[in-house]
Amino acid sequence: MESEIKIYKTRGDYACEMLDKYYPVSPNKIISDIGAGYGHMQTKVSELGAKWQPFDYVKKMEWSIIWDLNNPAPNTVENAGVAIFLEVLEHLPNPLLSLKNISSHIEKGGFLILTTPNPQSSKNIINLFLKGTLYAFQEKHLKEYHVFTPWEHIVKHFLKECGFEIIDYAIVDTTYCTRRISSFKDGVKYLFEKILERKNIKSKGMSYGIVAKKI
Repeated sequence: MESEIKIYKTRGDYACEMLDKYYPVSPNKIISDIGAGYGHMQTKVSELGAKWQPFDYVKKMEWSIIWDLNNPAPNTVENAGVAIFLEVLEHLPNPLLSLKNISSHIEKGGFLILTTPNPQSSKNIINLFLKGTLYAFQEKHLKEYHVFTPWEHIVKHFLKECGFEIIDYAIVDTTYCTRRISSFKDGVKYLFEKILERKNIKSKGMSYGIVAKKI
């Protein structure tokens, strides 16, 4: 039921709770952090007693393992029982190929925990109406390499094509909902956000989260 969809203030909160839920039943003790950045998930992985494998496209930490997702994982690493994949999908020019390579890196019965921007968020819908483009996918966002618009139905289709079963969905990144109104214009936008979010709960949250199990 959509009314039962859980809501998380930040992607970190979401990832930590999903690790608590699914790591205990993962097929091994390896957690791959794909797009690890500066290692924000390392502490949580250590608390679980798991082995942390941090991957990135560029080296932001000395222990980062370089992985271009257009290619299979390096043959020097271990397959994961759980892979964390937070706010990376929208940066991929070849998302289906990348997900296939990630699937090959996860053990059967393992889990992929991902978050990605939500194209149907109220802020995106309002911006589309006013400016003809989604809030998080304007031309200026090419500087951040936002090159794939991750509509939920497409992401779920890709995951299923890559051998995953979708087992969890959540609303993520809702800090904007409690912001201070800065102007009359912002107040009007805030009102319309609330109207849209009451109509469709999935328009709440700047991102959404999915847990997929490899079958």
